[in-house]
Amino acid sequence: MTTAFSWVFATFATLPILAWYVIYIFTVKRIKNKKRAIRLASDFSAIWFIISVYFISFEIWSRSFFWFICLTVIMIAMIVTWIHWRVSGDLVVSKLFRGILRMNFLIFFLLYILLSGYGLISRVFQIG
Repeated sequence: MTTAFSWVFATFATLPILAWYVIYIFTVKRIKNKKRAIRLASDFSAIWFIISVYFISFEIWSRSFFWFICLTVIMIAMIVTWIHWRVSGDLVVSKLFRGILRMNFLIFFLLYILLSGYGLISRVFQIG
C-alpha cells in the first residue's frame, strides 16, 4: 500500500498537470458542471504545482528554495487579502481562501511551465 501511495505522490509531484486532469475528471463526473470542475481542479491541484516547482528548482540548481516558495505563497496571500478587502470592504474567508488558492495555482502553474522549459533546455545544451 505504501508503494502505491509513494508512486501516486511521486507521479503527481512530477506531473501536476496529470493531477489536475485526474481531479478534473473525478469532479466533472460527480457534479456534471465543467466550469465548476475546472475551478475545483485548479483549487485542489495548486499544492501539486507548488511541490513540483520546489522539486524542479532543486533539480536545476541543486539548492533548496523552500524559503522562497513559502515567502511567495505568503506574499500572494497578503496581496489577495488586501485586494479582496479593498474591493468588497469585508473579508469573507471562504471566498478569500479560494482566491488565494487560485492565484497560487496561476503563479505556480506559470512557474512550472517556465522552469520545465528552462530545465529541459539547460540539460539539452549541457556539455559534459
